[in-house]
Amino acid sequence: MIDFRYHLVSIIAVFLALALGLVVGASALRGPLVDQLKDNSNRLKNSNEVLRRQKTAADQVNGYGNQVTDAVAPQVVAGRLKDQSVVFVEAPGADDQMRAQTADMVSKAGARISGYVTLQSKYLDPNQQATLNELTDQLKPAALTFPADATSYDRTAAELASVLVTKQASRNGQEDPAAGQVLSGFKAAGFLTYSGQPATRATLAIVIAPAAASNDKNADAENKALCALPVALSTYGGGVVAVGDPDSAAEGGMIKALRDDDDAKGHVSTVDTADVPAGRLTTVFTLAATKQGKAGDYGIGSKADDGPLPTPVPTPTPTPTMTRKK
Repeated sequence: MIDFRYHLVSIIAVFLALALGLVVGASALRGPLVDQLKDNSNRLKNSNEVLRRQKTAADQVNGYGNQVTDAVAPQVVAGRLKDQSVVFVEAPGADDQMRAQTADMVSKAGARISGYVTLQSKYLDPNQQATLNELTDQLKPAALTFPADATSYDRTAAELASVLVTKQASRNGQEDPAAGQVLSGFKAAGFLTYSGQPATRATLAIVIAPAAASNDKNADAENKALCALPVALSTYGGGVVAVGDPDSAAEGGMIKALRDDDDAKGHVSTVDTADVPAGRLTTVFTLAATKQGKAGDYGIGSKADDGPLPTPVPTPTPTPTMTRKK
């Protein structure tokens, strides 16, 4: 808010200064009007300076808070995702830095990261939907079935989720050739890329929303297609959290679309502050809460109805060094 006011006052001051210059240059007006314009210009300059100092102070406080959070994070999250594995799925346009920083926090919480899957813009291209649907049928594992009312994106999302996550501990971390073939097929067709070993099936998933809300005419359709994947991941895995920045919770954003999606309610958790350290802490807490069957919407944006983080905060899994001998 300070940043916006600072720029607004600056613009007004520029226009007043221009008006004053025109008045003086034309020599058409003198006296009280010129004095009034000078006074207004000076007041705006002073106000602008005050806002600039407030913005600088606010930036310093925020930077300090982020540094403190980063410093204590390893101790705060330690053990909270012990014995879990996490797969990352990025929507087209997601922030790679957000993924890297969130992955670092998840690793510090004790989880193994199975891999990273990045959906390509081709995945959302309406002209490619028929091709995507055909490929989904061609690659479908024999044991996988789709609901009768599933849309084409529901079907693809279910197929991807079935090879990326699992609820069965015995399948976690085990390389599955059939799962690898599915991912390789979608990659070869240009619908996604991946790194690591996502075919080893993780127990939990994090979906990273596009970095900016969409304002084009296809925004609703694209968000509906994207929302199908975290919903499917919640069905096949032990828990899923969709994360983004505050803009992703605004109109046209994926996080807002998920919060408005009846199929996601109670199954998919969301965090709209993953662009800052505190939000990444919340992501770890939220992921830990999903193991207990708790889903919620956290952050500062629209419909973050469950507050800044899960309450009570899930306790870390005890480790030998944390267990006292009686």
